[in-house]
Amino acid sequence: MNKTGKMIFQILLILFFSLYISKYTVTDNENKKILTEKAILEYEQDLKEGKDITSKNYQIKEKNYNNKMSNLGRSLSKVIEKVFNKSFDTMIKYLNYLRDNE
Repeated sequence: MNKTGKMIFQILLILFFSLYISKYTVTDNENKKILTEKAILEYEQDLKEGKDITSKNYQIKEKNYNNKMSNLGRSLSKVIEKVFNKSFDTMIKYLNYLRDNE
């Protein structure tokens, strides 16, 4: 592979991972601000009745799913994240080494 090909491959790889990770961030943020149909109807009804309108009245209350299994899953996820990050950093360093030493 020539230097140009390696550089294009590195750029595409970085773009892929950036887009892949940002997809989850955007989805999570959008899900947090979406109102349910019921909340929208309640808002419209309260608006017609002239009640005090605050966003807290219409936000979906998050359920608490904390238990031993979810805590274990979260811990395992953190370990996997650390391994992935270390592997990804090593791969990038290796690709840079290949690029620089050709």
